[in-house]
Amino acid sequence: MLPFILAHTNARPLPPLYVYCIGYHEQKQITRPTGFPAYQLLFTRRGGGIFRRIGQDEMILNAGSILLLGEGVPHEYFAASKEEGWELGFIGFQGNASSAAAALAGIGQPRMIQEERFSRLWEELIQLWHIVNDNEPDSVWEASVRFYAILLSLQKEQAHEGEQAAHPSRGRPNKALQHATRILEEHYNENLQLSNVARAVGYSVQHFHRLFLGAYGVTPGRYLQMIRLRRALQLFHDYPGIAIEEAAGQVGMETSYFIKIFKKIYGTTPKQYVMRYIRKTPASPNRIREQPEHRRPYIS
Repeated sequence: MLPFILAHTNARPLPPLYVYCIGYHEQKQITRPTGFPAYQLLFTRRGGGIFRRIGQDEMILNAGSILLLGEGVPHEYFAASKEEGWELGFIGFQGNASSAAAALAGIGQPRMIQEERFSRLWEELIQLWHIVNDNEPDSVWEASVRFYAILLSLQKEQAHEGEQAAHPSRGRPNKALQHATRILEEHYNENLQLSNVARAVGYSVQHFHRLFLGAYGVTPGRYLQMIRLRRALQLFHDYPGIAIEEAAGQVGMETSYFIKIFKKIYGTTPKQYVMRYIRKTPASPNRIREQPEHRRPYIS
């Protein structure tokens, strides 16, 4: 978890759009009868929550949803299940351009984001937290640029949703494709053969590839790759002392290929990422359980 921090906004002049606060944690019950002094972007990563604008109907925030809330809106929210909990990320923002930016990104109603896109936005939140926390001389401006990119991504997502609404026959994964994504999620760290996945859900490789791309906007191989990279990021944060080779093995990738793809996606090598974002805090003495050296392919 990355704790709540207020951004240092001593820079003058301030950007027209700047980060006010940021963090993510297990969310407890919050009641704000006078609202919050900034716009808030809420990311539900795990579990779910009940969100209620005071005096209005409640909304359910499920995993993978994003809600953009206006400033000064009276509200309350809490975890939907005490047993499961609610892992919530948040970015508060202000500035002369904040209302216009919020309107473009889509304010007021929760939106479900396709998993790979949500993962990318979540990774942006993590990197943005580190920029704010570092409090370098230009961090206010750097954070502003990164956050504006997040809002543009949401605007693009909104346009994508509009396009799908105009073409209702496109972009809706059937049960077979949903089963395929579950296989990828559950077996990502094995020697997973996509031809076996296609066969398991009843398609030829070519037809599976075409349907998957049409439904999710990415190929099955790319989808699997992003799952592995996301799990690797989580390993780096949960186990700061883990070796790059070990992390690669834990997510089912050969080390040199893992480094190559990681750098292509995140613009930095895994080692550089760890040195910049992880090892500024004491390393955890914990180690993760070793996986077997030889993983069997997924067989339907």
